[in-house]
Amino acid sequence: MARIKNNPLVKGASGKVAGDIVYKTYYDKTVLSKVPDMSKRVLSKKQIECNDRLAEANHYASAFYESEESKIKARIRLKLPQHKSLYHALVKEYIDKRKLGDEEFEKHLATIR
Repeated sequence: MARIKNNPLVKGASGKVAGDIVYKTYYDKTVLSKVPDMSKRVLSKKQIECNDRLAEANHYASAFYESEESKIKARIRLKLPQHKSLYHALVKEYIDKRKLGDEEFEKHLATIR
């Protein structure tokens, strides 16, 4: 891991470069490191459930993007201003409704799938 000081080209840089190098910023220091190897990680049962739940939420939200009409109806139903993200609001709605176990929402999901 290399620290970079006083180089305006990479100051505040972050992200992957050329697939092998990662720029990370910690407070006021920029650090260069190799990409971590995630191939041997093992997810817990709870992590897998969370990943599946979020994948379902993403599928739910993206279903509204098939037509402009459904996007407008969803924005009106959620009373969402133009400057707010409809996609994020739909993901939040899905997660909140699933927590409550809303029966009407389950029926609504069946019509989308």
